[in-house]
Amino acid sequence: MSTDDAGAENQDAQNADAPQQDAEVDASAADKPIELGKADAEPAAAPKPTETQVTDTLAEGAQRPVAAGSTKGSGALVPVIAAFVAGVLLVAAVTAVVVFYRQASNRGDELDAHADATSAACEYGKLISTYDPQTIDDYLKKVDAASTGEWRDQFSKLGQDLKGVVIDAKATSSTYDMQCGFQSGDTESANVLVVIGQTTTNVNIAAANKPPSKVELVVVAGLKKVDDKWLVDKFDLPILKQMGN
Repeated sequence: MSTDDAGAENQDAQNADAPQQDAEVDASAADKPIELGKADAEPAAAPKPTETQVTDTLAEGAQRPVAAGSTKGSGALVPVIAAFVAGVLLVAAVTAVVVFYRQASNRGDELDAHADATSAACEYGKLISTYDPQTIDDYLKKVDAASTGEWRDQFSKLGQDLKGVVIDAKATSSTYDMQCGFQSGDTESANVLVVIGQTTTNVNIAAANKPPSKVELVVVAGLKKVDDKWLVDKFDLPILKQMGN
């Protein structure tokens, strides 16, 4: 046998053994167990809770009270507190406005009353200081209508005496100045200082060719409001005091 023939036989023998080796490799791979924990393996399912565990959990959750300071409870109280505070502030604001309005209104009423009483006192001072023999009866009626109380009674008694003096002495009186100032009082009564600049004359002065006499009388007039009208209940004229004595 030649060398070439021997080599060929050896090659044929190796090729014949190759399929057998491949079969052994495949059989070895098939016998290996599959390893768990690989990336493509499915995760293990969590164990299901038992019926007792579920019942205990529900019971525990149902019996567990909500804490007083929990976030959920605080959030629910915030709108209620805000509404309450807003309501308190609104009531306080309205009350302040009402009180201020009433105070301003009352103050305005008092100021109006003071002005009306002062004006009435000035009118009365001018009325009682202006007379003459020809108009003495009308004078007495007007003074009586503008007076009230004890002063009215007093003047009505002295009025006839005054009338006699005016007629007999041919006396006349007028005013050249009138100043009045509110002293005290409220919306129903008042005291007003009245300063009267008075010019008087009579038969004796005329006979002596003397000029009319000028005097200033200072009187505190007391007034009361009767039927929405200010009437004088006190007026101390010196001439009336003299006549009364």
